[in-house]
Amino acid sequence: MKRHNNRNRQRYGLLAALALVSLLPSVTLAACPSPGQWWQEGQPLTSSALLPTAALQQVVLLGEQHDEKAHHRWQLHTLAGLYALRDDLVIGLEMLPRSAQPALDAWIAGELDDNALLEQTQWDEAWGFDSALYMPILAFARMAQIPLIALNIDPDLRQRLVNEGWEGVPADERHAIPPPQPANASYRARLTEVFNQHSMDGDPEALSRFIQAQITWDTAMAQRLAEATKGGALAVGLMGLGHVAYNEGVAYQLNALGVNDTISLLPWQMSDCSLPDPTLADAVYILADD
Repeated sequence: MKRHNNRNRQRYGLLAALALVSLLPSVTLAACPSPGQWWQEGQPLTSSALLPTAALQQVVLLGEQHDEKAHHRWQLHTLAGLYALRDDLVIGLEMLPRSAQPALDAWIAGELDDNALLEQTQWDEAWGFDSALYMPILAFARMAQIPLIALNIDPDLRQRLVNEGWEGVPADERHAIPPPQPANASYRARLTEVFNQHSMDGDPEALSRFIQAQITWDTAMAQRLAEATKGGALAVGLMGLGHVAYNEGVAYQLNALGVNDTISLLPWQMSDCSLPDPTLADAVYILADD
């Protein structure tokens, strides 16, 4: 039953992400962007211009749609570009809770094969999306000896924090994660629209729990990324685009934790001659429409 519930949670998260994509405004251009280009503030930008700027930040957020292979290829190539500029790179994974950290450490140390990694991280139960989409990134991290850090928390803890409140869960039982900064009006509006697309009853309490769960998720990941920067490392977080869009999710919570030097990057698949709203991310990378 627990595995079934986890899959339902992941399916709902994917539906929410897809709904968010459908809500994003786009800008039609006179000249179509070309695959392989970065775009920032409505203008094309080269990798040689963008990546050095990204490498100077404390945190880089790379968004994804979890089941899109092209998004993970883009993440891998961007990670390789950043690593060429920063030897002290750390990769944070939304996909796994903190309990998976020993297995990630053993993987980087070469002590586990692919199957053992997936078994010891309980990948299918914790995440549920095809591990083959992520293995090239994990293999690159091991080859280059780049630390991997688990950003997430167990669903049971997330539920406790939502239901019992932060004061009701002792700090040592919530990994010392601080209470989240309340969502701003824009983020609340977007989350409300996503909730309404998947809820039949319009229960205000259910909406409140949904929003609280989302910002709890954002804060848990922000805290781990903030911890990773304390030694001066560049922390790169891989996570769903809903946590990255408009810098209102994880970046917003990072700012509340005193981490202000962040950059949000998203892939954008062209279906017509249009780009997303320029405020969607600090830059977007144009992918071919497969």
